[in-house]
Amino acid sequence: MATPSPTPASTPRHVDPPAPRPGTLSRIRCAAIDLLHGHNRAALVIGPLDLPSRADAADRIVRLARMGPHTRVGLLPSPHRREWVFDPDAAADSIVDAPPPVPGADPARLLDVLYTLPHRPLRIVLAGDHLALDYDHGLGDLTLLNLIVDVIVGAVDPSTLPRRGPAVSPLLVASAITVADPRRAAALLRFHKRRDTVDPMLARRPVPPRRPVSANVHIPASGVDAVRAARAGSMPGTGLFAIHTVALVAALTEAGVRLDPMVTLPFDARPYLPTSMRTYANFSAGLSFPVHETTSAAELQHAMTASARMGRPTANLALATLKTLRRARSRGTAATSTQHVPAEGPVRAELLHSSVGHLPGHDRGWQWSDPARATVIGVATPPSAAGITVTTGFVDGGISMTAAFRDDIFDPARIRAAMDAVAGHAARIVGVP
Repeated sequence: MATPSPTPASTPRHVDPPAPRPGTLSRIRCAAIDLLHGHNRAALVIGPLDLPSRADAADRIVRLARMGPHTRVGLLPSPHRREWVFDPDAAADSIVDAPPPVPGADPARLLDVLYTLPHRPLRIVLAGDHLALDYDHGLGDLTLLNLIVDVIVGAVDPSTLPRRGPAVSPLLVASAITVADPRRAAALLRFHKRRDTVDPMLARRPVPPRRPVSANVHIPASGVDAVRAARAGSMPGTGLFAIHTVALVAALTEAGVRLDPMVTLPFDARPYLPTSMRTYANFSAGLSFPVHETTSAAELQHAMTASARMGRPTANLALATLKTLRRARSRGTAATSTQHVPAEGPVRAELLHSSVGHLPGHDRGWQWSDPARATVIGVATPPSAAGITVTTGFVDGGISMTAAFRDDIFDPARIRAAMDAVAGHAARIVGVP
């Protein structure tokens, strides 16, 4: 059953972080893509895990921060400046204890605990055998999130990590590698010529910032196994993520939610880097794909595979960087607290579907303390007021999906109904008998 969460007061995006500790602290120049994501937040509730005491967790997270600003922990993001303060010892203040969830209670309620904490770049709650955290998206993406969890549970010793970040911009390296292949370069040129359209200028009205509410649903392993088995015969080679993206579109449409015809799917651009180069900063690109009621999962999978093969994620990151820098020069800042929706007519939801992958996975170095209660709830602030961001996690054979959206723009009952219907649409798409 999908579960809504209340809407606490939003933390403004237009203010700089609290003053750092006294003393000489270094300043780090962030990438333009970090500034673009800065002060949007992402949250995660995960458990049950064998968690350390607060003191041990704080020690581990500070040790991670002291490895250097390339670990991203200890940075104080600013929405106005690319020069960010680095204060590794401040990371200890990000961790608090909380009572464990009552047996049978929804672990999503730990999000409420997170949102009542003082505003910090990183906030971590240890609640019995459950971990809840949220962080400023300017710090990084899923790779950073995984690193923080692994360090807290003791699966990664910070001292084994690289002691410095890349000497050359990862985006420059990935771009050079991408365009060095003439087939990729030609494919990218053909793609952008086909997609080179001018969006109509529509009147828009501003809306104040607002923290999203969430609706979560868990699809049991039996249902996922049935979809996987039917897929083998009806559409081999099509991933479960593509199937459930198409199912999401069908479920939201059925529930009466008007959708923008383009759906955004994040792609990690790290595969375009040399294996020796590692970055924990933002290095994922949101690629848009046309997904309609008549789009098949196999068609979407083909488009996703072609985009990855041509190096579209790297090109997207490069274009986003150039646009962000251009806005920064023209406005004096790359961040704004103002969001907009159409001034007239219905709001078309801008769907973004992301994945936290398979948890714990084969190489994470930790396991659930009780697999029968395995829970992963991810909530990411939609990039626009008209956004609905759905985060999917593959958990112990099942699938956890959480939608984040503004309840002053979209009817929560419709979103909850859609989330509850996704499993049925996925089964229909692949032909589960």
